[in-house]
Amino acid sequence: MLCSRDLSAGALAALLVASCATPTLPGPSAVPAATRTAVDDDDLWALAPAEAELLLWADMAQLRESAWTKAALAKTAPLERAARATSRGFDEVDDVDRLLYVTVPLLREGASILVAQGRMDRERLSAAFRRQHPQTTASDYRGVGVLAEGEEALAFLTKRTVVSGPLVAVRATIDCGFGLARSAVDQSWLSALQAMLRESRGPSRRPPAVAAAVRVNPTMRAQLEAEMGEGGTLEQVGARLDLGRDLDVALVGLVSTHQQALDLAARASAALREQRNRPLVFILGLQPILDGVHFAARENQVEARLSIPEDQRAEIADRMALVAAELARRRASTAGKGEGASEGDSR
Repeated sequence: MLCSRDLSAGALAALLVASCATPTLPGPSAVPAATRTAVDDDDLWALAPAEAELLLWADMAQLRESAWTKAALAKTAPLERAARATSRGFDEVDDVDRLLYVTVPLLREGASILVAQGRMDRERLSAAFRRQHPQTTASDYRGVGVLAEGEEALAFLTKRTVVSGPLVAVRATIDCGFGLARSAVDQSWLSALQAMLRESRGPSRRPPAVAAAVRVNPTMRAQLEAEMGEGGTLEQVGARLDLGRDLDVALVGLVSTHQQALDLAARASAALREQRNRPLVFILGLQPILDGVHFAARENQVEARLSIPEDQRAEIADRMALVAAELARRRASTAGKGEGASEGDSR
């Protein structure tokens, strides 16, 4: 089944392992979308509702083809991916060309949307959804086919694009597609963040391979503080990964004051140095990557950059593949322990 909250840790890990960091964003629409007679899926960002707080976009086709990342993606637990493809009706690495994951808490607590574009087989996806939701009902919303059971829904926006998530969020996405509701690309915070990232982009003029934008809410801020001891002053975060001849990663964090930016840049640098000494980082030979990350404060912005030249690609690609293989091994081990516990409980 295609399910937004089930965007697999494996898929996200593959994207982040491929980028070595949280990943510029495609440019926003110049004006709010006009009402249309059919869903426009050429810009997936425009399908995200205006209330979106987190947006993660990936060009899976580019990640599959890039010499920087294809070896890492090949290591992302093929058996686990095959099982997910059976339950969902598609494989997020092989079948998806572009992907957008969005959280929209305002629509419903914990609401998230997954938009997938690529080789989408409607019959296979429908069958997979119905297997997971025996009480599925089919309907149309603004002429778009929707499958739903309770609050979970799957909609076929076009022949190549599907969206899943809570029914209210799926309908909001359809409204954006028809230009009947404002989307995230119409929001000033996202436009400003994108502009900052375009200023700092590397030499590549290709679309980014991975991009992210976050409007930090109090819950996110508390989680950052609890898990990392940092991030208490962050208001927005944007990031991108460019995969051309060189690998280029840029990240921008917005805070309220220049002093906060200076403090956060210093603490982030110290935290990175600490990570450099972790045993797993040493074993996987990731120190050169971490050493290449540079933080700087400018006005109320914290900027981080990582640029790796083409002549280091083979070595870095091998490191990424090692990380992906290690993550896959650990996930398989964790899953095996979970199944063992379940069997023990049943006995």
